[in-house]
Amino acid sequence: MAIEDKFNINLNQNLWVLVVAYAALGAAEHWNLGHLLWLARIGATAATLSMVLTLLAYTWTYCKRKISG
Repeated sequence: MAIEDKFNINLNQNLWVLVVAYAALGAAEHWNLGHLLWLARIGATAATLSMVLTLLAYTWTYCKRKISG
Protein backbone atom coordinates (compact mmCIF):
# COMPACT_ATOMS: atom_id res chain seq x y z
CA MET A 1 0.00 0.00 0.00
CA ALA A 2 1.40 3.38 -1.01
CA ILE A 3 1.69 6.18 1.52
CA GLU A 4 -0.75 8.26 -0.55
CA ASP A 5 -3.44 5.68 0.18
CA LYS A 6 -3.02 6.05 3.93
CA PHE A 7 -3.60 9.80 4.04
CA ASN A 8 -6.81 11.01 2.47
CA ILE A 9 -6.69 14.75 3.08
CA ASN A 10 -9.78 16.42 1.70
CA LEU A 11 -9.54 20.20 1.94
CA ASN A 12 -11.31 22.76 -0.15
CA GLN A 13 -9.52 25.57 -1.96
CA ASN A 14 -10.01 28.10 0.86
CA LEU A 15 -8.39 25.80 3.40
CA TRP A 16 -5.39 25.06 1.17
CA VAL A 17 -4.83 28.80 0.63
CA LEU A 18 -5.17 29.39 4.38
CA VAL A 19 -2.64 26.67 5.20
CA VAL A 20 -0.13 28.00 2.66
CA ALA A 21 -0.63 31.62 3.80
CA TYR A 22 -0.06 30.78 7.47
CA ALA A 23 2.92 28.58 6.62
CA ALA A 24 4.45 31.48 4.66
CA LEU A 25 3.71 33.80 7.58
CA GLY A 26 5.44 31.43 9.99
CA ALA A 27 8.45 30.99 7.70
CA ALA A 28 8.78 34.73 7.18
CA GLU A 29 8.77 35.41 10.91
CA HIS A 30 11.10 32.51 11.69
CA TRP A 31 13.78 33.55 9.17
CA ASN A 32 13.09 37.30 9.49
CA LEU A 33 12.20 37.83 5.81
CA GLY A 34 10.69 41.30 5.56
CA HIS A 35 9.21 41.22 2.05
CA LEU A 36 7.74 37.75 2.50
CA LEU A 37 6.32 38.85 5.85
CA TRP A 38 4.30 41.64 4.24
CA LEU A 39 3.18 39.44 1.37
CA ALA A 40 2.23 36.67 3.81
CA ARG A 41 0.31 39.11 6.01
CA ILE A 42 -1.72 40.27 3.03
CA GLY A 43 -2.30 36.69 1.89
CA ALA A 44 -3.21 35.45 5.37
CA THR A 45 -5.63 38.34 5.87
CA ALA A 46 -7.30 37.70 2.51
CA ALA A 47 -7.44 33.94 3.13
CA THR A 48 -8.90 34.40 6.61
CA LEU A 49 -11.51 36.83 5.31
CA SER A 50 -12.40 34.44 2.49
CA MET A 51 -12.70 31.56 4.93
CA VAL A 52 -14.93 33.53 7.31
CA LEU A 53 -17.21 34.73 4.49
CA THR A 54 -17.48 31.21 3.08
CA LEU A 55 -18.28 29.81 6.52
CA LEU A 56 -20.96 32.46 7.05
CA ALA A 57 -22.52 31.73 3.65
CA TYR A 58 -22.59 27.96 4.30
CA THR A 59 -24.01 28.51 7.77
CA TRP A 60 -26.67 30.90 6.46
CA THR A 61 -27.72 28.42 3.76
CA TYR A 62 -27.75 25.50 6.22
CA CYS A 63 -29.89 27.38 8.75
CA LYS A 64 -32.27 28.59 6.07
CA ARG A 65 -32.78 25.03 4.79
CA LYS A 66 -33.13 23.65 8.31
CA ILE A 67 -35.76 26.22 9.31
CA SER A 68 -37.80 25.94 6.10
CA GLY A 69 -38.04 22.21 6.42
